[in-house]
Amino acid sequence: MLAFAPDTSAFTGPPVHMGMLGPFTGPRSDLGAAIVQGAKAAQMAINDAGGILGRQLVLDSADTLGDAADAVPAINKLIGASHVAVIIGPETAEYFAVRPIFTRSKIPDEMQGGDVSLDHETNPYFWRDSPSDSVLSVAMAVYARKLGYKTAAVMMYTEESAQTLKPPLIKTFERLGGKIVADVNIQGGQTSYRSEILKLIAAHPQVIFTQTDPASAAVLFTNFKQLNNLAIPFIGTDLTGGDDYLKAVTYAAAHGHLISVYGTSVEGKGNDVFVQYYHKLYPGKEPLANANYAYDSVISAALAIEKAGSTDGAKINAAMTSVTNPPGTKCFDYSDCLKLLKAGTKINLEGASGALDYNKYHNVFGPYGAFRVDLQGHEQQIALMTEADLAKAAP
Repeated sequence: MLAFAPDTSAFTGPPVHMGMLGPFTGPRSDLGAAIVQGAKAAQMAINDAGGILGRQLVLDSADTLGDAADAVPAINKLIGASHVAVIIGPETAEYFAVRPIFTRSKIPDEMQGGDVSLDHETNPYFWRDSPSDSVLSVAMAVYARKLGYKTAAVMMYTEESAQTLKPPLIKTFERLGGKIVADVNIQGGQTSYRSEILKLIAAHPQVIFTQTDPASAAVLFTNFKQLNNLAIPFIGTDLTGGDDYLKAVTYAAAHGHLISVYGTSVEGKGNDVFVQYYHKLYPGKEPLANANYAYDSVISAALAIEKAGSTDGAKINAAMTSVTNPPGTKCFDYSDCLKLLKAGTKINLEGASGALDYNKYHNVFGPYGAFRVDLQGHEQQIALMTEADLAKAAP
C-alpha cells in the first residue's frame, strides 16, 4: 500500500481514525485494492484541506481475505486496537458476519458491495454509497435495449456477487421486450471455457451480459477470439471497467468488443476532484472500478464527523444525511464543503459517483454510464442512463 505522510504540524489534537475493512489479499484482492485506492485519495483531499475537526485523518486497515470467518477478528482489531470512528467496507461476502459487531459498537459502516438483499436494510448503522446490484442490472438491460438488441445471453461466474445480478437483469431485459436465449455459468480460474462458449454461440445471442474475475476473463476472451473472432459484443458490469480487467483482456479487445456499465456523475465535478487526487497518489494509473465509492464513503463520513463536531459513532450517524441529502448547497470538493459547513451553510455533497442522496434504507441511487476503453487504457463515457430512465425500467 502507498504510504501517505502529510505535514502534521498544522493539525491539533489526536488523529481521527477510519478503518478500511476488506479483502486485501486472496482471490478477491482487487476489491480490497479499490477500497484502498479510493480511501487514500479521500484521505489526501481531507488532510490537504486541514483534516477533520482540525485533526489529521489516519486510515487503518484490516484484511478479511474475502472470508466471513476472517472478517470477525479483522473488524475487532479495527475497533479494539485502532478505535476507528467509521468503517469503510467490507464487501458483500463478509458483511453479514461483521454487522452485529459494528452495530453493537455503534460505529457507522460504509459497506462496499451491491448485495440486493440489502436494498431494504433496516440497520441504522449501515450506509451504502454504491447503488445496489439491482440498479446496475437494470442499467445494463436498459443500455442493451437502447442499442436495439432483442436477444441476449448471460455469462457470469458462479460467485454470489455475480449471480445476484442475474434475476433483475433478466427480468428487466424481458420486461423491455428482449429475450434471454442462454444463461451460462462458469467456474472461475479454469484454463479453458470452450464448451461453455460453444453452448452460448449456438443460441445466437446478439449481445452477452457478463461479469467475471480478470484472470477468467482473459481466458474467455482468448477462447471467444479462437471460436468466433469475438463476433458477439459484451456488456459488462462495473468490475469489467477496472484497469486490471481491461489489461487482462487487452485494451484492444475491450475497445472493440466490451462496454462496461457503472455509476457515473452527470455533472462530473465530483469525479474530477477524485481523479485529481487519485493521480497525485497513483500517477499513470487508472482507478479500479468501485474506487470512487470508497472515496465518497470517506468524504461523506468526514463531513458527517465535522457536522457532528464529534467522533462519537451515534452522533456521526445522526449527522450523515444532513451533509449528503438535499436541500442544501451542492458541493463537490471536501475543501469547499468544509468551508460551507464552517460558515453554517446546509450542504448537499455530490460525490465522485454522483448524488449521495440516501433513502430510508441508507441506500443511494444515481445515474449510470456506458463506458468504452480507448487503446491507451482510458475509459470514455459513451451513453448515460438517468435515474429517471432506470426507475421507469425497473421491474
